[in-house]
Amino acid sequence: MAKAGSAYPQVEPRVAALMDSRVAECAPARRADTALQIARQAGAKVLVLGKRRAARRRDLERVTAWGVDDLRVGDVARDDVAVLPVAAPEIAARRLLIEGAPLILVRDGRRVVGVIDAEAVEIVRPSVSVAHRLDHAASPLMEARIWLLRVAGKVGEGLGLPIFAVGGVIRDLLQGRVALDVDLAVEGDGVAFARQLRDEIGGTLVVHGDFATASIEGATPPTGPPFGRIDVASARREQYEAPGALPKVSPASIQEDLRRRDFSVNALAMALQPSTFGRLLDPLGGQRDLRERRLKPLHPLSFVEDPTRVFRAARYAARLGLRLDRSARRAIELALRVGGYPALSGQRLHVEIDLMAAETTGWRAFELLLKWKALKMWHAEYRSTKAVVSRVRAAARLLAWAHRVGVGVDAGELALIALLADQRIGLAESCLARLAITGDPARRLHEGMTAGPLARRLDGNAWRRPSEVAEALDRRPLEALAGAWIRGGRRARRRIEWFVRHGRGVRPRLSGDDVVALGVARGPGVGRCLAALRRLRLDRVVTTRSEEEALVRAWASRTDAFGMVEADAGRGLRQRGRDGRVPSETRHARTRGEA
Repeated sequence: MAKAGSAYPQVEPRVAALMDSRVAECAPARRADTALQIARQAGAKVLVLGKRRAARRRDLERVTAWGVDDLRVGDVARDDVAVLPVAAPEIAARRLLIEGAPLILVRDGRRVVGVIDAEAVEIVRPSVSVAHRLDHAASPLMEARIWLLRVAGKVGEGLGLPIFAVGGVIRDLLQGRVALDVDLAVEGDGVAFARQLRDEIGGTLVVHGDFATASIEGATPPTGPPFGRIDVASARREQYEAPGALPKVSPASIQEDLRRRDFSVNALAMALQPSTFGRLLDPLGGQRDLRERRLKPLHPLSFVEDPTRVFRAARYAARLGLRLDRSARRAIELALRVGGYPALSGQRLHVEIDLMAAETTGWRAFELLLKWKALKMWHAEYRSTKAVVSRVRAAARLLAWAHRVGVGVDAGELALIALLADQRIGLAESCLARLAITGDPARRLHEGMTAGPLARRLDGNAWRRPSEVAEALDRRPLEALAGAWIRGGRRARRRIEWFVRHGRGVRPRLSGDDVVALGVARGPGVGRCLAALRRLRLDRVVTTRSEEEALVRAWASRTDAFGMVEADAGRGLRQRGRDGRVPSETRHARTRGEA
């Protein structure tokens, strides 16, 4: 019987209470299949490769099932694994797990005696709410998103389904940004929830049955502009049967759903039910990585199972000002070593280029891809050179000019031209084929990639008159002009800009019926007459309708027709048409703001 008033020793639990002793040691240079045999024979869930390195048996089983036989166990290991002594209190391990540590090695002296796996330990995390950040919306756009999130939570409550805002919308909220698109995750039937939400907020619903997802577009809040796309998905786990293949999905909890995502900064969720609105879920340390400006994949095979994540890494790094941590750099190197990814469709790779080019920071993202040599995913012999970086920067300037003057340019096609212009043509065409670009789009891009000779001629004196420049460019697609601009010097760029803004739109003041009424016989001669008038207008030899009429009468009265009359008119060229410049380069044109 305990004595009243007596003090009794308190027993503090140690890390052994959480530890799994099924570990074995292995040399990092062992082949993955051999290491897997060692793990199986030892009954180990984790192989220890050094002081702070460890590999899960599950990852070794995956690469072996994928047939990636030349990998070493060190390739799929985690670096900088947390370490605790066996005498450490249990609370020390729980703190590390709450901060996002995936594994903790437990040591007894110099020997590893066990491992604590975050996925196998139930953690009660502190309840942290970010609702206070939503109480005072800084903009109408933020107000609209808060309204949407509260409506979604109420709809979920009515259906008995837990609803969460996930990924970029939470990441951007923590950074004070407003996400254009909103991702929602449902622990349950996401499609049923999406239908009910659409009934509440309006818009158009599109269901993607294979992945238990749906999207709502065109929904409009009570005040403010329409939302971007609202994506709704059932919380799920994913299984990749081959590197680059689309995953097989199955229902899961929100915690499992966050663990299958790409980066820790996107593995964030916020509860939307009215009773818990604003409660933050951060099982993988995403907040810490955001504060430290770090972009970290969730496991070593992240970029192997889905290589498009490399392109997303470049987008996020450029847009959010994040840097790759060591594990991300090693994961990209591993993905490039694995190689061609036959299960990865070219359309998915092409979409990533378009998404990147559409962002204002996307051109910095292309430079990062080149720095990482990531375009070897298109072709093993792709060369990331200083010249390619220069072309990408030129393309960004060209796109900015086109937007400024209102010229429509496809940013994705412009990016492809810049990225492929300095590759040998056979390799560039193979890259287009890898991206599933064929037919007329491929032919136009081919003209852009091979526009080097055109750029050199535009930089030279081969064409002395504006009409010669215009006729050289008239029949070329916009992609060829873009390729020549990217590869050309100052004169080539000025001439292309003049042609796009002014030269290609120049037409005679007279119509075909007008020249027939002035005496030119119907037939091919009418077209030659109009073409000659356009040339003279481009060279500013004729500027008025009466001058055109006089020339047409002269043509109609002569047997040698167009050639001699045009030559006679050409001898009267003003200086601004003789000096090899296009009109926008002359003093006269500059006074009109065209230079």
